[in-house]
Amino acid sequence: MENTDNITPELLETIDRYITDEMNESERTAFETRMASDKKLAALVKEMQQLVSAVETVALREQLEEFHNSIAQPTDDKVKKLHPVSHYKRPMRWIYSAAAVLLVLMGIFYFTNMDSPSERIFARNFVPDPGLPTTMSTTSDYDFFDAMVNYKREEYTLAIDKWEKLLAEKPQNDSLNYFLGVSYLAIDDAETAQKYLDKLQAHSESIFSEDAVYYRALALIKKDELAQAAQLLRDNPSKRNSKLLSDLK
Repeated sequence: MENTDNITPELLETIDRYITDEMNESERTAFETRMASDKKLAALVKEMQQLVSAVETVALREQLEEFHNSIAQPTDDKVKKLHPVSHYKRPMRWIYSAAAVLLVLMGIFYFTNMDSPSERIFARNFVPDPGLPTTMSTTSDYDFFDAMVNYKREEYTLAIDKWEKLLAEKPQNDSLNYFLGVSYLAIDDAETAQKYLDKLQAHSESIFSEDAVYYRALALIKKDELAQAAQLLRDNPSKRNSKLLSDLK
């Protein structure tokens, strides 16, 4: 599948053919399937459909205005009286030419404002840890699991506030540091996330040790430190790390 982050003239032409209904049935079906799995492409096509519709609306208004003006002006030409719309209808080719120019301009806008390669790699690979079962079985763990409920609801800021208060009492706790790191990544604060995840290096026996490496690499990618991320992944081979490493190449 072609990456729509790189908007090429070929992609613009394909979108234009889709909008103007110049595709055959199989080609149209394939393109619509592609849009279903590419949100950026679908959004671009929708904007261009709206753009073409707006241009056509302007053209129609101009034609109607001319037609109305023609009715107000007497004429001896019976053909014009009988067929005013066909007489005043102007060629529509300029509409599509204008739309094509605007399509190119929109493509340039998307191309120049797209995310960086690092951001795209991060977005493709970052999925927050699913978290721990929120049993709240013991009084001593209640505050931790109360924050875990917020975490699972994607209320990351609330979870962070609660966990950081607990961390003040247990600064080396591997669970707290790990989930704080992942939470900060979820709110796009890679710098702070790395600070917490780096602490897991001293806890090789932790159940979060391997996953912490993966999220540390993502934090580095988010910061555009791709070489450091690649080295970290090479030093800690696993199936998931290898997949992320291949995406960096």
